[in-house]
Amino acid sequence: MLLSGVSVRVRNVINRGKVYIVGAGPGHPELLTLKAAELLRTGDVIVYDRLIQAEVLALTKPSAERIYMGKPLGRHDSRQDEIHDLLVRKAREGKIVVRLKGGDPFVFGRGGEEAEYLADHGIPFEVVPGVSSALAAPLSAGIAVTHRDIASAVAFVTGHEAKEEQSRLDWGALGKLDTLVFLMGVHNVGRIAGRLMAHGRDPQTPAAMVQMAFWHDERVVAGTLADIAARVEEAGVKPPATLVIGEVVRLHEKLRQSQRDLQRRPDGSSHFEPAPAPDQVLRLATGGLGSQVLRFALTYSLFDRLAEWTLAAPLAESLHLDAAALGEMLECLVAAGLLESGEQGFRNLELASRYLCDASPRSLKPAVLQLAAAGEWPALLRYATQGSPGDAPQAREEEWRRDACESLARLAAPTVADKLPLEGCRSFLLVGWGEASYRETVSRRSPAPEFEARNPFLGASLTEEGRLYDVILLSGLLASCARGQVEELLKAAAARLSREGLLALCDTFLPAGCVPPPEVVLGALGRRLQRAGCRNWSVGRLHDALDALGFHSVQFQALPGGSTLAIARRG
Repeated sequence: MLLSGVSVRVRNVINRGKVYIVGAGPGHPELLTLKAAELLRTGDVIVYDRLIQAEVLALTKPSAERIYMGKPLGRHDSRQDEIHDLLVRKAREGKIVVRLKGGDPFVFGRGGEEAEYLADHGIPFEVVPGVSSALAAPLSAGIAVTHRDIASAVAFVTGHEAKEEQSRLDWGALGKLDTLVFLMGVHNVGRIAGRLMAHGRDPQTPAAMVQMAFWHDERVVAGTLADIAARVEEAGVKPPATLVIGEVVRLHEKLRQSQRDLQRRPDGSSHFEPAPAPDQVLRLATGGLGSQVLRFALTYSLFDRLAEWTLAAPLAESLHLDAAALGEMLECLVAAGLLESGEQGFRNLELASRYLCDASPRSLKPAVLQLAAAGEWPALLRYATQGSPGDAPQAREEEWRRDACESLARLAAPTVADKLPLEGCRSFLLVGWGEASYRETVSRRSPAPEFEARNPFLGASLTEEGRLYDVILLSGLLASCARGQVEELLKAAAARLSREGLLALCDTFLPAGCVPPPEVVLGALGRRLQRAGCRNWSVGRLHDALDALGFHSVQFQALPGGSTLAIARRG
């Protein structure tokens, strides 16, 4: 592995932590510096931004606290104050804090402000450089920002300044430089091009916008200064993207033929993960339902039987188990990173073969069984052997479920509100959990839409006649809906939505093309055992249900905590 033999000394000082302000580079984990990767593997707290990819966060140790601090549009200053306070507070708890920022922390990343704040408050800190997208994006597109024959100077500029009437930029001076690279300029590309041409830059100067550099959905939109804004709008380019202007853009067609060997999974995403760690299985052995599933697998020697590809049905028959129940528990072990699944069935991953098989010289099976045996598991055992879930939840368990739904909504609300396109929204209806959290986050929009909330799981109705809403968000349905109730609520919500309105859902939908987080599949199994809520829906099933209601445009986005945000429109 890339990090083999690399050691970065990270010292914990008693009662005194340290903050590392770390550049994550353009996004792909193989383009991290070695020190950045090691800090992710050892840090206690990871504070990360909007543009940090999930594959990079996968490098963190299982016990690390991950805190998302992406900045919603229009709230940069207030959010920055929260980040400053958080870094100081966590460091004073004696923790190693990794402040993870896209690109390089000192290139338009406000890393300098954070370092200054830490210095003012006496917090030890260190800055770890990263590959800035100002260099990486042109390179990824085959554009050399300098070239001996055509470009001897390059300037890196923030795109935000283009919309400021009292800009500090000297547009006349910029127009005379060979190469210009604008970061954060997607929404202002027209203003940038206009100001440069107004200050004498030739309208036929080549220009290119590079979206998602070094990733599977990378796109390059090329044109001239005169038409680049129209081309970017027509192509639907979204941030993050980098604008390059100058004669060097003509190299794009020739140099983009370079053959890249960054590792990828078959689904197109990065394949860069930390080596198996025994503490992962030991931690799983002490963790509630996860420990029960692991205890079951070890008791029935599943890992010894899955050294080669094996289908769930014949394995269940040989063990006298219910095939559907066994399949569900095998999927939980897939999500935990112990098995892999495919058309041929299930098979051990390295972590299981190394630490959970009897024949392995490094087997931890006795220790893991002892840890996992601490929990009761009659409901799981009955489900595995008979295929029947446990009894309906008692009143106290219903109270716990309601509290769990509210807490998950609190976790998701800031990110969901940030990702929802609420521009022009006049009326917002929340259906389900998280009223207080969503009311607070939505009210921060300017202008703030009129907010209403109805929770059908607490007796509110959606079927009565009433007003239509511009945006309806359904929050936490799967944990509370009975069989068939999701479809009913989708239909009722669609009837309350204006013709041009937006329907959104935030829940633990199983994603397509990748393994869901353990908490998602274990949560589904827990609901199954208690007869609480419905089994998990997949992204594909939700898409089909929305399509049947006339929502033919559906987008899905992964959220922290294993949730998925679906945004649907009619037409």
